[in-house]
Parts: sequence; C-alpha cells; structure tokens
Amino acid sequence: MRIPLIAHIRNAPPGAMNDDLIAGAITAILLIPQGMAYALLAGLPAEMGLYASIVPPALYALFGTSRSLAVGPVAVAALMVAAALSEYADGEAARWMSGAMILAFEVGALLFLMGVLRLGVLVNFISHPVLSGFTTGAALLIVLSQVPILLGLSLPRGAAYETVLGVWHNLDAVHLLTLVFSCVAMLALLLARAPLSRALRQLGMPPRAALLLTRMAPLAIVAVGALAAARLQGAEQGLRIVGAIPAGLPLPSLGFFAADGWLALAGPAVLIALVGYVESISVAKALAARRRQKIDPDQELRALGLANFGAAFAGTMPVAGGFSRSVVNFDAGAQTQRAALVTSALVAVVAVFFTHWFFNLPKAVLAAIIVVAVWQLVDFRSVVRHLRYDRADGASQVATLLGVLIFGIEPGLLIGIGLSLALYLWRTSQPHIALIGRVPGTEHFRNVQRHAVQTLPTAVFIRPDENLYFANVAVVQKFIADQVAEQGDITDVVLVMSAVSYIDASGLEMLEQLVQDFARAGIRLHLAEVKGPVMDRLKAAPEVLEHLPVHLSTEGVFEALQASSPEFAGQT
Repeated sequence: MRIPLIAHIRNAPPGAMNDDLIAGAITAILLIPQGMAYALLAGLPAEMGLYASIVPPALYALFGTSRSLAVGPVAVAALMVAAALSEYADGEAARWMSGAMILAFEVGALLFLMGVLRLGVLVNFISHPVLSGFTTGAALLIVLSQVPILLGLSLPRGAAYETVLGVWHNLDAVHLLTLVFSCVAMLALLLARAPLSRALRQLGMPPRAALLLTRMAPLAIVAVGALAAARLQGAEQGLRIVGAIPAGLPLPSLGFFAADGWLALAGPAVLIALVGYVESISVAKALAARRRQKIDPDQELRALGLANFGAAFAGTMPVAGGFSRSVVNFDAGAQTQRAALVTSALVAVVAVFFTHWFFNLPKAVLAAIIVVAVWQLVDFRSVVRHLRYDRADGASQVATLLGVLIFGIEPGLLIGIGLSLALYLWRTSQPHIALIGRVPGTEHFRNVQRHAVQTLPTAVFIRPDENLYFANVAVVQKFIADQVAEQGDITDVVLVMSAVSYIDASGLEMLEQLVQDFARAGIRLHLAEVKGPVMDRLKAAPEVLEHLPVHLSTEGVFEALQASSPEFAGQT
C-alpha cells in the first residue's frame, strides 16, 4: 500500500516542518481534554481517550491523503458506541471495554474492505438534509446526556425524554459545587473562543500567537479545574472527579478476539463506520479545497480502516476525523500529516508522565468541554432553509432529527437513510416529461408549455428527463400513449434521450412494447441524442434496435420528418 505522507513531505513548501510542529502541538493541547471527555461520553475510562489519540492518528498520518484531517475520538461516534454497548455490556465494565475494541475492529474491517472494493460512493445515499438532521439530533442528545453530569445528578443512561424527566424530578438534588464548576468551565470555554482571540489581536498580538493561546484554553481550564477541586477537597464534598488514570502507553492486545458479541455489534459497527467516514471525508474535502489539494476517497477509506484497526489493537474505541480539531489543525498551519505524528507523540508523553495531573479533574469540567464542542454541530437554520426550498427534504431532515431524539442514535439514522432512499425512488418514479418543439430560427428544442416553438402536425417529440428504470417506465409509457391519443393523426413519435443515462431491463421492455404497439397502429418510434453508454446497452438487444431508428440529433430527425410531411404548415 502506498504511503502518501512521503510524497506530501517531499512536495511541502519551505518552512513546512515548523508549521507542522506548531500545528501538532496546538492540536495535541486541544485533543488531550477532548479525548478524555469523549471516552467518558462513550462510557469508557478516560485513559482510553488518550490511547485513541496516539496510535490511530499516527496510522492515518501514514496512509491518509488529507494533509490536515485530525483523526481521533469524536463526539457522535462516542455516543453511538455508548448506545451500542449499553445493551451489549449491560453495565459490566470488562465487557464494555472489550465491546469497544470489537466495534473498533469491525469498523476498521468494514472501512478497509470498502476502500479495497472502491465502494466509497455508497455513502452518497445519505442525503445532506438527512445527515444534517442526524448530526443536529445527535448533538442535542449528547448535550442532554451531559446535563446530569453538569448538575451532579446520578441518573441511568436512557432516551432523551427519560433524561429530561429524570432531571426534572431530581432538581432538588442538584449538587451546588458541581453546578458552580460546570457554569464557570462553560463560561470560560465560550469566552476563550472568538472573544479571547479578538481581544488578543486588538492588543497587538500576532494572529499565530493569539491562535495558540486560544487553543490552549481547554487544557488550561482542565488544569485550573483540577487544581481548584484539589484545593477545595471537592471529592470529599461529593464532587465527582476522574480519579486515577493509569500511566503508560497502550499495549497491543488481542484478547478481544476471544470475546463474544461480534455478531450483535456488527449492525452498530456499520452505522458507526458510515457516520465516521461521512464526517471525515466531508471535513477532508472542505479543507483540501481551500488549498487546491486532492482527496482520494477510497484511500481515505483504507486509511481510516487502518486507524480503527490500530484503535482495536491499542485497546480503545472507534475513531474518525474530527471537525473542530481538523479546523484547528488547518488554521494552525499544518502542511502535512507530520503534524499528526507530533500530536500523537505529545499525547503519548502525557499518557506516560502526566496522567496523575488529572486525578482531581471534575467530570463536570469534561462534560462542559463536550457541551461547548458539540453545540456548534446544532444547526436549526438548515432545517428552515431546507423546508423553504424543498418540503420533502426538510421533512426528512426533521424526521431524522426527531427520530434520533425519540428512538435513539441507530434507529434515527436508519430512519434518515430509509427516507433518503424512499425520496429518491419517489422522485425518480415521477419524472418530468416534456413535449418539445423547435425554437424558430435555431436548432434548440424546448418545452411547448414554456416557449413559442415549431411543431410537426404528424409527429410528437417527447423528452423524458430521467433514467428509464422499473420505477418509472409505467409513467413514461402512459405519458407517450396519452400524447399520441391527444394529437390525432400521428405517424411518428420521437423520444429525445438527451437526459437518459441508463435504461434497465424494464425500460428496454417498455421500448419493445411501444415499437410493437405503434407498428400495429402505423406509427414509427424514433430515438434521438442517445448517449454512448445507453447505446452500448441497446446494442445488446438487437431484436429491439433493428426496429428502432436512432438519430444523432433532434434537429436532424425534425428536418427529415418535416421534409417528408406534405401537410407541414410551419405552425407555432
């Protein structure tokens, strides 16, 4: 397998090494608290978030084609892992951890296999409105899942409405010290974004230095929170802390292969893989476009597959490309994936030498980091925009969002995918079909209902604006028959195939039936402007093609029929 990193380093601009070092350090500063937070979101120990930030990013750095994508634990995948393991592990810690490794391996296997088979196109069946609705619903679900932690409440994991009801009925049990830590942490995180960066630039600080200080804020807030909790002896007052985090690097493990549940977790793994790949490739393409770089979707599948294999063997959870971290990495000036290697190395140093610093870290501070990070994924404006533009797309987005909130992550995503496919079938089964004529003085043909055009008294020109396949052949056939019946003395019917790129067996049978029916009625059926791939398929059915004249252009057949029609009056 090729290693794109070598070519990227060879073609990097001067000074790229320094840019990668700085970007890698900034991304590591953001990734350390985020990694621990997302591990807790997945129901796993905090150190597993660090492990997911060491081996997987290094593997992706070698084989990925994006120069800026930052791979590691992500919020939506973490929540999907928690949803899958809540039923599988039933609260058993060892089973929960082995289940996370099984998921990582299955996700890696699926992505790698899709890359080998070049099946990246399959994710296109998830429409943007559905993906946006899923992301918004998942982000809201993540926020709701963190509310009990922010308030210091002990509530079991459950559906969104169960969490809301649980919080409502236990408001009198809110832990005041936890609430104070939560509010201060969220306020500090919000101020550390645009307001801090803007203030530093106004004070004359260079943009790169302002960016560095801004991105250090989450780690600084984590450090201050841990020190404050230790100073106040928060654990003794009921403040929940992270506790002891084992020091050291992740050791290769194959023990999860002996665990059961591979089949039970296969379904969730498929959805985690799809969501992770869509999120990763979307961010990678967006960032690459800014620098006129190219992304190979199939190589990305293989690279993400290897990264998840690494996550499984390192004893941690599935990974993907994170939106916020990738943008930070890009803005910090990352030129190649050397930045990811720097990030991995720095996280490894923290995992070996500095995990004891996080012993007194309040879980409420990590919950605040999660809430502030994922809230930017909530996008209600797109719901309004899609509803205005296309009610069907908007409805599918709303249905997906509500499905995630009401039924959960996996059912909600399946509802969205099902709606995407159903909408596609419905739209293509009701194709736009135009009766067309020639615009006077030109060779252009347009819809007779929209333009003043020339027509022939004994011929109709019909343009189906969709591929001909099983779901719409009956509609197309009925339209043609209706036009022939309405026009009266018709001797020729011309199907203009300029918008048709594919004809399946049902479409071929329709053409054959039309030829036979029209022949009995003394009508000739013609095809015009047939595309090469369609013509290749028609040549495989010579018994149909020999009775079906094919013309290079609509203008050509129009002129031929006009010359052979003595009744032509040039009407418009």
